[in-house]
Amino acid sequence: MKTETKPQRAGTLGPVSVAALAGVSGTMRVDVQEDSLGTIFVDRGRVWVDGDVATSADTVAIVDEQADFVRIICGELNPVVAAIQGRILFRGNPELATRIILALNAAKPFGAGGAAEA
Repeated sequence: MKTETKPQRAGTLGPVSVAALAGVSGTMRVDVQEDSLGTIFVDRGRVWVDGDVATSADTVAIVDEQADFVRIICGELNPVVAAIQGRILFRGNPELATRIILALNAAKPFGAGGAAEA
């Protein structure tokens, strides 16, 4: 008999500066299945991740599995490829979600080695 486990929420990472998001502000919640994993906050280029889930967010990224959330944070998920593969779906402001994910992909501020401090 297979036991289902609930996805674990993210901890707190950051804040860090991401140049590609200078002048951008907003929130992106990431959900998997029926659960919210965390929220990525952007405030004029400062980015942080919090496992406390924002009840309202500018955009929501719905991923197939928790590992995709980790890939977003670490800058390893290409949102275009993931969308084509059906692994990610956006609600709300998809342009903001794509911009946040692509900026994290380019800068990798939370990539291997853990959270960077700015």
